[in-house]
Amino acid sequence: MDPTLMTVIVAGVTSLLGLFARLAYGAARDRAEVRRAELAQQGLSERVRSLPPGSTLSEKTSERFVEILIGAADSAGAGR
Repeated sequence: MDPTLMTVIVAGVTSLLGLFARLAYGAARDRAEVRRAELAQQGLSERVRSLPPGSTLSEKTSERFVEILIGAADSAGAGR
């Protein structure tokens, strides 16, 4: 075979492999980010479940600030 043709084929295959590697890395990175968010939400939900009605949960991280009022200690909010 012609060396020029072989060079073009090898360059094309290498480019495709690089593209697939970048796509796979991006998908893995995005999936890891989603999983971290799921775990953070799960931890927050577990902490909320352990609190009695009328409690307030405040949580601040570098990425977010969450403040949750747990139920109502009295029946003042029952008509809403």
